Amino acid sequence: MTTALPIALLHQRLSAGRELLERHGLDAIVAFSAPRGLAAATQSSGNIGWFTNFTPMWAPSMLVITPSDAVIIAPGKNEARLFTTRVGGLYQVEIAGPAGLVARASAIAHASRWRVGVAGADEMTAKLAATFASSFPRMVRIDPILQAMRLDRDPAETALHRRAAEISDAMLARAFAYAAEPQATPARLMAEVEHAGRALGADVSRLWLSTGPEPPVTYFEMFELPLSIAPGDRVQLGTMVSFEGYFAQGLRIGSRGKPAPELSDAAARLLDIQDAALAALVPGRPVHELVDLLEARIDAICPYTRDSDPFRFQSCHGLGLDYSEPGLAEALSPRRDKNRDADGPLLRPGMVFEIHPNFTLPGLGHVCAGDVALVTDSGAEWLTRFPRGIFPID
Repeated sequence: MTTALPIALLHQRLSAGRELLERHGLDAIVAFSAPRGLAAATQSSGNIGWFTNFTPMWAPSMLVITPSDAVIIAPGKNEARLFTTRVGGLYQVEIAGPAGLVARASAIAHASRWRVGVAGADEMTAKLAATFASSFPRMVRIDPILQAMRLDRDPAETALHRRAAEISDAMLARAFAYAAEPQATPARLMAEVEHAGRALGADVSRLWLSTGPEPPVTYFEMFELPLSIAPGDRVQLGTMVSFEGYFAQGLRIGSRGKPAPELSDAAARLLDIQDAALAALVPGRPVHELVDLLEARIDAICPYTRDSDPFRFQSCHGLGLDYSEPGLAEALSPRRDKNRDADGPLLRPGMVFEIHPNFTLPGLGHVCAGDVALVTDSGAEWLTRFPRGIFPID
C-alpha cells in the first residue's frame, strides 16, 4: 500500500461514512466518481478520492459503504490494481467492467430493499444513469452532505495543496524562461511547461496559453496557437495542476518587451483586487462574500458587464479533490440565488481558493491574474509564490 495521506485518516473517513449512515437513517452509501482526468469538467471525482486518496484518471468508479462492507468497484484490472495499491486491505476491491458498475453496486447495497444514500449520480453517462435510477428505487441524494464533509481539511491535505502550488510556480518559471529563447514557439512552450509539471510529480499538468499584443481568450490546444512569439507580444497563461489529487492553479501575464502603461495599470489593479480578496478570507465570514467582493471590484474598472464581456471566466473557485470544490460552487457563483445565502458555507481554516480576477479591456484584450489562497486561523496566505504582476521576458 502507498498513500499520500495517513492511513489513519482514511480509517477515520470510512468511520465517518458509517456514522453518516446512522445519522441519516441509511442502510448504505453508494458514491460515483467521474474520471479525475476531466478536471474542470467534473465535480464528482473527489467523491471516492476523499475516502480512498485515489480516483482513476480516465475511468469512472463506484464505492459502496454499508455497516459491514466497504467495497470499491473498479471498471477494469488496471483501476483495480491502482486502488489496491492505494488502500491495501481497508477496502475490498472488485472488478465489474464499465457496464457492470451499477449492477454490482446495487447487489452489494441491496438496492431493491435498502434505503441508499447516493452521491455523484448527476455525472453518470445517460446509459448508466438510466440503469441506476431503475436499480435504486429507495435512493436518497446525499451530495450536499458529502460535499460539506469534504470542506473539513486535514493538515496533510493542506501539504498536498502546497506542493501542487509549488509545482505550478515551477511551471510558470519554465514558461517564461523558454519564452525568452529566440526561437521559442507557443506550441513548444505549452509542451515544455506541461512536461515540467509532470517531471515534478503532478498527476494533472495542463496549460492554457494566449500570445500576441491583445490576447482575446484562453487557448487549450496546440493547433489554436500562433507559430511564433514576436517582440512586444504578451505571453498570458494559466496552469492547472493536481498533485496526489489536490489542485492548484496560477495565472500570469508576461511581456516580451516593455509593457504599455495601460497594461501596467491593469496589472496593478488586478493585484489590488486579489489582495482585497485575500484580506476578506477571514474564518467565520460567509464564503459568498468573496465572489461578491471580486465581482464588485471588477465592475468598478471594467466597461463590460459579466454578460457583455467578450471573454470572462469565473473570478474565483474553491480548490480541492476537484478543480472546482463542489461544496463551494454555489456560494461562489455570481449568478447564485442570493435568497439561499443565509444557509451557505462559512470560511474555515484549511479551505483553499483560486482567486483569478479576469476581464476584457478595450485595446488590451483579456487580462488576468491568478493565485492559490489558503485560509488560516488568523486570515489567509498565498500558496503560490511566483512573482506577481507583469513578468519581464528578456
